[in-house]
Order: sequence, then structure tokens, then C-alpha cells
Amino acid sequence: MYQSFIGLEVHIHLLTASKVFCGCRAAFGEEPNTNVCPVCMGYPGVLPALNGEALRMSAVVARALNCSIAEKTWFERKQYFYPDMPKNYQITQFASPIGTDGWVDLEFHRMKKHIRIKECHLEEDAGKMVHAGNVSLLDYNRAGTSLLEIVTEPDFEIGEEAELFLQQLRRTVRYLGVCDGNMEEGSMRCDANVSVNLRGAGLGRKVEIKNLNSSRFVKLGLNYEIKRQTEILEKGGTVKQETRLWNENRDQTEAMRSKESAHDYRYFPEPDLPVFTSDAAFLASVDASLVELPVAREGRLTAEFGLTEAQAALVCEEKALADYFEEAVSSAVARGLGKAEAAERTVAWLSSDVKRIMNRDGLDASDLSSLRLTPARLASLVALIATGRISGKIAKQTLEAVFTEDADPEAIVEQRGWEQITDPAVIGAAVEKVFSEDPSAVSAAGAVNAAGAGDPARYKSLVAYLVGKVLAATGGRAEPGIARSLVEARFSARKLDIISFGGSISGKSEGGLVVGGELRDLRSAFAEDADIGPGVRVETEALGRFLSEEISPAEWSVLVGSLARRAVAVPKSGVVVAHGTDTLPYTAPLAHWLFGSSGLPLVFAASMEAPASLKAAAAALKAPALRALSGSGGVTVFVEGRSYPAVNLKFERLASDGFRTWNPGHLAELPVPLDGGVLAELPEEEIRRRLEAATRSLAVVKIYPGLRVEFIEALMSAGCSNFVLELYDTGTAPGGSSPYSLREAIRFGRERGAAFYCTSQQEGVVDFSTYVTAHELWKEGAVPMGALTTESAYARLLAAWLVAGDREGARSLMEH
Repeated sequence: MYQSFIGLEVHIHLLTASKVFCGCRAAFGEEPNTNVCPVCMGYPGVLPALNGEALRMSAVVARALNCSIAEKTWFERKQYFYPDMPKNYQITQFASPIGTDGWVDLEFHRMKKHIRIKECHLEEDAGKMVHAGNVSLLDYNRAGTSLLEIVTEPDFEIGEEAELFLQQLRRTVRYLGVCDGNMEEGSMRCDANVSVNLRGAGLGRKVEIKNLNSSRFVKLGLNYEIKRQTEILEKGGTVKQETRLWNENRDQTEAMRSKESAHDYRYFPEPDLPVFTSDAAFLASVDASLVELPVAREGRLTAEFGLTEAQAALVCEEKALADYFEEAVSSAVARGLGKAEAAERTVAWLSSDVKRIMNRDGLDASDLSSLRLTPARLASLVALIATGRISGKIAKQTLEAVFTEDADPEAIVEQRGWEQITDPAVIGAAVEKVFSEDPSAVSAAGAVNAAGAGDPARYKSLVAYLVGKVLAATGGRAEPGIARSLVEARFSARKLDIISFGGSISGKSEGGLVVGGELRDLRSAFAEDADIGPGVRVETEALGRFLSEEISPAEWSVLVGSLARRAVAVPKSGVVVAHGTDTLPYTAPLAHWLFGSSGLPLVFAASMEAPASLKAAAAALKAPALRALSGSGGVTVFVEGRSYPAVNLKFERLASDGFRTWNPGHLAELPVPLDGGVLAELPEEEIRRRLEAATRSLAVVKIYPGLRVEFIEALMSAGCSNFVLELYDTGTAPGGSSPYSLREAIRFGRERGAAFYCTSQQEGVVDFSTYVTAHELWKEGAVPMGALTTESAYARLLAAWLVAGDREGARSLMEH
């Protein structure tokens, strides 16, 4: 097996007003050859003068990368002849860089890396050559501008790590205010050195890759070059030490020139610049320029505000956005909201409606300081919603009005009379009035709600009618959820929904086979139970007559839509889903990933044997019903009276009651649920379409001795682009380049846009950290799913697809 080594050389254009050794303006995009002078053009007899701000900025970046700052530093001349360098030498730092021996920590697909920073040195940039047909044009505006080069040790293994490093570095320099990080404008450029050799043999011959002008091209170019060198070595060849260019049109590297070594440049000290000493005043100015960096800030926001990693990453992408967020949360807390609630609501608005309006108006994070929606105004809007003074629909209209009218949300709501009535006493008076004016509707609702009688659908219709009358009586200003709860309180203190799904209400045919049965009316049976009693209104719903092993996207779409509507309802009913055993380990985690954080009290109930009677069915559902009626949100599973978490559930006949939880000690490490409430607004047809698209692209493959690569390739040819691979132990599988090599299958798939999510057959925690065969899979792009079971990982992918609506969005959610 082969090992890859990657080192990066990243060039950062510093945002100094003038060039590094002269007084010319340092500006991008101006008329060619207008910002030039005898110094940067290399005229005889001129003397350079160091721009102190450029050196200070360089030291700030070096300190942010945990480098040691040189006590004394000086400059050298790097000799080379090329039209873009009119002096025929470049002033740079060689023997005494401003910063050395730094480091950055990264994590990609659960693999943590400590990336060493060899050095940071300041130099002048060259001019720009533009090739037009047979003519080459030179623009020297860029010649002599301040350029900081960051050189890493060869600690990267794959292109994805290098891409992540560049993204993190870009955020860092933008936070520090020393570079805009725009790779498309050349403000940040990257060259890479790649070496592949037999594992354990150390560095091989080095190949430099140039023309990597985006982090994505860095990833693609490096992975291509690793593959190219590996193939040469596997055929017994020798890798040539050279410089190659990335051709973005052909997605390949191409030979440019033979590789130079340091002595080719004939470095010697720059005689016209004195040695610089980093005194106490200089170091103090460097420290004063440091800020809380994005990675540290993400960690603090996660700990302090309870944000998810994905939310923290979104907020901290730009310093201006993170500052805006914290100011808005602080203002919302001052208005009486809890810190966690204020943060959750603020990030939700920033990532949805606020982002949509800013995109529509051509605004970005740099415009936040002048935005009409100030942090205080967003906090005001958040508080209005959180306290129930306005509805979500009115909140969206208020937000639009803030942007168009430059007014405060409170004033807008007051001026338009949009504030909801949330006082239960005021709404209760309206309920009294409606009940006294329409006794026939009240009487009918009470009759159909009586235990064991009437029609639940008719009851829902009558309640909706009465709630509508209450809203009309208050001019449409009564908060609908409070109005509904007060109306229903007149008929029932609590409500329990029982859904039959997947064969749990079953029976036996004359031949003795278990078949899907009819939903039994459990209302009267529960009414006779003293622990549940007549104070609970029980409604039952049958979502098809089938056994759980017959579940398809069509059945799941009906259940998901039903639960989504209940998840956003106010108030929330307790829900029991009576489910068969066979596919419960798939459905329960699907519900958890979608609705686990919605506050919906949701319980899945299953039995190892079909209930023999109505009373037996009610008895089997009693414990789940009591759990659902407790009001505690979250998804739970009950089997034979014993409760289980909804994730990592395994159906094992040999277990005491048929089920067991895998990796119970790692449940706290699992991903957080998604926002499945968004599905409540989708028609059932769209939910079904998304599920069918997800399952059509998805295959679950259990690795076994003798599994041939061609079988997995055939699945890809049939349209599969997402795989859940059930590996051995902590993520091991056949390696090498044989017909049974899973590494080759993943490599083949990655080139065709496939994704691979890896679980364990033996209750292992898949992190690819222990065995070399596992590490090879990680290098090829396989995603470790940690402690998740195959069923829960499969359900997570379905949930991600449902929420995102497409493959790329689902993959993004899976990465987090």
C-alpha cells in the first residue's frame, strides 16, 4: 500500500494601502501599469523602504497560526529571470522568516490531524502576464505588492484535507482583516507539493502543482496527482520530479517544467534593507490585532448558546455575521428571552428569511453594519414571535416592512394592528361568547367526543369551526394555538393520537399465517382504564393495511406527513404509532431524525406477538400511551413494556424481548435531529417523491469475504449514488488492488460522484483510525458513521434527503 504526502505553499495578498517596498498604491483591478514607480520597476539606483504595516500583518497571521515570531528578521534577493519580475530578482525572506514552527488542527470525516506550519515569510509579488493569441502583455500594478507565503510541512494526505485547511485559513485572514481571501481575484493563491511512496518508506519524489486557483481545484488536483503517481509506482515506474499545472478543463495535471531546487535561485542578503528587530512595542501591536478566530468562536457558541456544529459554522463563516449574531442574541436576552432560545431563533432567521432577502437585494455580510435590520431590530422581531405577540406569518411581513420602510418591528406591528391577543383571559371571554351563541355546535362536539362514541373526523371539524368563530370574534387577532387549546379544554383535558402503521394491528388467516389486520377502535378500551380514563380524548388513525416488512416510500410518506403536521401543531398531542417489529429499527430513527427536537411526544409501540383481543391490544399500548401523555418531547420505542431509544435499535430474536440498543455508551455522540417540521408545508406527493428519489439512489451493502468490486460497480451503473456500507469492526475491509478491494470500488465510485457512508457489522464505532485497510478507505473519501447502526445511518440519509430536497443538500447534512 502507498502513502501520500502533501505540503502547501499558500500566498496571501495583504491589504496594505501601499506596496511592500515603495509608496505605490496596492489596488486590484485598476488600469494596467498605473500603480508603478522606479522602485517596483527595478530602475538602477533606487532603494527599497520596508512597509512596516506589511510586516506587522505578517506577524499577526503567523501568531494566529501558532508560530513563533522571529526576534530578528531580514530579507534576501531570490534571483530568477522572467518577464513578470522587472528587477530579475525578488525580495523575500529565506533564512529568517517572520514566523516559524506553527500548527493548525483539522478534522475531516472524524480523522483529526495536527498540521505543522513550517514558516510564514513576507515577500513582494510579481507582475501579471496576460496571454492574448501570439502576444503576451505585462501588467506591473501587482509587482511589489505585499505577499505573505505560508508553508506547511507535508502533513496532508488527501485533497479534502488541503481544501479544508484553505477554507479555514481563508476565514482566519478575513477575521484578522489582513486579506479578503478572494482566490478568484488572486488575493489568495496556492501551490502544492505531492509525494507518493510505499507506506513506511518516507517521502518519495516531489511534484509541484500550480494553477490551483480555488479550494475545489486544490482538492481535485491533489487527488488526481495522488492517483497518477500511485498508478506509476504500481506499474513499477519512477515518478519524475517536476512542476505540473492543473488543467481545469481536462481535470488533470500536465507537465510544465523540471523541478528547481533552492540553489537555482542563488539567494543572498538584500544589502539595501536593514535587519528588523521585533521589539516589545512591535509584539504588543501584533497581540492587539489578534481576535477570537472562527474555530475557537464556533466552539464557544456551541458551548455557550447550545448551537449545533452546523449552526455555529454558518454563523462564524464571516466575522461580521458572528458579531451581528451575538449582538442580536444579547439584545433578545435583554428583552426577557433565555439565551438558548434567543440563539436558536436568531440563527433560524439569519439562515432563512434574512438571508433570502439579502440575497434578493444583492447584499452580503459586508453590508450588515449598514443593514436596516439592525441586531436590535432582529432581536425585537424574535421577541415578538417568542412571546406570541405576532404569528410566524405576520413576522415575515414585518421583516419585509423593516427592509422597505426602515422602521422598528414594534412600531410596524402597532401601526398596522398586527399584534396577537395572547392573554388566555381575553381569549377565554371570546370562547365563552362563542359557546353561548352557538350551543348546537358545542353540543354536537361534546357528543362526538364522548368516550366510545361519535366520529373523530366530525369532532375535528366542529372544533375547527368553533376556533374559527373565536378568531372572528377577536378580529383575527387571537393566537390560534391558545384559542384551540381553550376550546378543546371544554371537551377534554388531554388528547392522545394512536396511529396504526406497519402490521402491528394484525391477525391470523385460517391457514395460520399472520396478515395485516384492521385498526381496532381502542377508545372505549382506554376509557375503562383508570390510569388513562375518560378525561383523555383518544383518536385513532389507520395508515394502510400492511405488514411492516411491506413498507415502501409510499407508506413512509403518509406517516411522515402525518407526523410533520402534528409536530408543528399547537398544542401538541401525545402520539403512539403502533408498528410491526421487522422494520421498526428503520422507521423509529427516521422519525427521530425528523422530529426528535420538535417537542412532539412520540412513542413507537411494538409487540412480539399479535394481540389476541381488544383488551390485550389496549394493555399492550398502555405504557406507550402513558409515556405519550406525559408531555415529554422526543421519540421513544416500547416493546413488550420495555423502552428503548429510537436510534441504534436492533431487532434480534435472541434478545430477551427481541430488541437491543447498539453502542449505548455512545448515544450522546450521535448527530442531532434535523428540522422535519418544514415538511408540514409539503404535499404528500412531494414527500413521496423525495423518498422515492432517495431510496432509488441508495443501496445498503454488507461487506463479506469474496464480494467483488464489479457487483458494487454494477449498482452504480444501475443508478445508485449513495451507499451505506456495513464493514467489519471499526471500519476494516479488503484493500489492495484485487477484484475484492473495497478501496477500488470506492475510488471508482468517487470518480462518478458516489458517496459511501460506513457502519459496522460487529457493533464497532467506525472511525477508520486503527487499521491501515480502514485508513485507505478514509483516504478514498468514505465517510465514517461512528457509532450509528446501519439502519439508523440509512434512516439519517432518508431524513436528510427529505429536509434538503435533493442529493447535494442531503450530503451536506450528512457531513454534519
